[in-house]
Parts: sequence; C-alpha cells; structure tokens
Amino acid sequence: MKIDRQKTLFLYYDPHYFHAALAKALHANFYPAPKLRSEKSNVVIGGASITKAVFSLPRDYDIYFCEGTYIVPALAKRLGLLKKNAKIIDILASPLLYYIKTGLINGTRKKFAIELLKKVDLFVCVGRMEERLLKEILPDAKSIVTYTFVRPEMRKRLITEKNISPNFNSHKILTIGTNSAYYKGIDIAFKAFKIVKKRFPDAELDIVGNMPDLERFVDCRYQGVNCLGYVADLVKEIKSSALYVHMGRGDTFPASTLEAMLGGLPAVVSTETGTKEIIEKVDSGMISKLDDGDLADSVIRYFGLSRKERKTLSKKFYSSAIKLSRDRIIDKFINDLNGALK
Repeated sequence: MKIDRQKTLFLYYDPHYFHAALAKALHANFYPAPKLRSEKSNVVIGGASITKAVFSLPRDYDIYFCEGTYIVPALAKRLGLLKKNAKIIDILASPLLYYIKTGLINGTRKKFAIELLKKVDLFVCVGRMEERLLKEILPDAKSIVTYTFVRPEMRKRLITEKNISPNFNSHKILTIGTNSAYYKGIDIAFKAFKIVKKRFPDAELDIVGNMPDLERFVDCRYQGVNCLGYVADLVKEIKSSALYVHMGRGDTFPASTLEAMLGGLPAVVSTETGTKEIIEKVDSGMISKLDDGDLADSVIRYFGLSRKERKTLSKKFYSSAIKLSRDRIIDKFINDLNGALK
C-alpha cells in the first residue's frame, strides 16, 4: 500500500504545526474533530458531540490520519461505518499513555481508552519514549517513530543568529510550557529554583507560555521568578538565558527543547521527557529525575562550569539539534510509513 495513492483524511484538534506538516506530506484532506477540553476527557466519549462526529465522519477514505483523535474513527470502525479496508493511523503525542501508566487515568476510562486503541492499525510515535510506553501497554501494536522539528521560520532565525551566544554570564533559567503546568513539570522547576536561589542569589527563572493551572504550582511573586505568559519574540528570550529546563511528565518530544538547543542553550530535561534521547547523547548529566532536589543538583553543577565549558557544551547542543531538520524528518516519515503499510 503506497501512502501517496491512498485517499487520506486528517482528523485534527488544533492542529499542531508538526502534525499538520505530516498530514500535508500525505496530501490529506483536513477535517476537524470535536475538541475535548481536558486531558482526562481524551479517553471518554465526550457526549453528544462525539456521537455526532462518529456518524457524520466521511466514510469514503482509505486512511484516517489522527492527531490523537483516534476515538472517532475507532468507534466508527467498531460500528462498521468505515470502508472494510480503511486504516486508522494515530499520532501519539499526548500524555494519554503516560497517564495510563502512572495511574492518573484508570478504571473504566483506562479500559475504554485501551479498547479503542486496539482499533488503531498503526501508531506514529513521536519519539522513542512514546514507543516504549506503547509497547508496555499494547505489546503487539504496530508503530513507527518520528521526531518533532522546529518551525522553519523559527529555525531560520535561530540558525542565522547562532553567533549571538546565550547569556552565559548570568544565572538565568528558562522554562516553556503550554496548556498544563503539571504536564510540563513547572512545579518541579519552581521548587528546584528555590534551592538554586540559595546558592546563586542572582538566579532568575523565566516561565514562558499560557498555562491556566500555573498559579496552582508556582508563586509568581517569588523573588527572581518571572511569569511571562505568551512571549512574541522567543528567540530573544532564549538568547538572554543561560540554561533551559524542561521537567515534562510524559511530554513526548517538546519542540521548545529543540528551539533552546538551536539557540545554543544547553538543556536539562526530565527522565520522563522524550527529548532525553537527544540530550543524553550530548551530556547524560543533563538528564534529571522528576525531583526538585535532583534538578537543582543538575542546575548547580552546570552553573559551576566555567564560561568556556558552558560555551563548549552550547556548541554540542546546537550541533545535535541542527540535525533534526524538517526535510529529513518528513522524508523519513514517508519512507517508514510506506514500509509499515506494506
């Protein structure tokens, strides 16, 4: 089965720019799915809107390419509403599997989610960590692995301005999140910062991104903490920092980590963040447990390096991130997908 010969429908929520790029590479038609507001609701039917979506889903497609929206075509498939040979391909880039593994999703909701996941013919796992989670939950699931890339316009700026080094004379830490401060581990970054602040009184923590639950986990009035919300010029923010931190809880492969690295910013990520597979090849000491004390130790160790050592590490992080270009990732995705559909 050659993917470019199949009639493909992209069933999306947002869509994320990376997922949209994959869909465009498949020449898919875009079709919005009812958006489920909460992370937990990703595994429930979602009421009348989902039921309506199931019965109104176009039925003349060969492939249903899903942005985590597998619930709709999976239910349609179970009810016999799709073409007999239609395939469901789902992008795994949400905390769903991680929350199932850690027990945040359990009981009936867990059972329902797994039952419908079994209706998916092929999973596109964003990063190796997500594929390992998939195999733990569904050992026989068929999958391929792909990686997020930085938006081309953002990548161009970061590369063009690579001679502008991050502010290695400072003790400024940057962390970026969207939607959920819990998912992005902002609480751990904040607790670790309070420890680092005792060692480096001039330390600052810049928190970028709109997260409705942020105030549950962070005291934005704490000295040195800057809750910036949406930032129009992220490149400027990256270049004015000394270190990037990302304590994701099941965060599959966050583009913000790659953006920081392309900007020459060394990054510390959690053991539960998918980009650890890239970072551990640069410096395994930049991988932290989901623990504020362990993260603080990693940050303090980094701040203890000389300016020359930090710059050397910066170049290594840049060299690692530059390999993840859009064209390379899209080409590999198409080749792997064609191979998986044979």
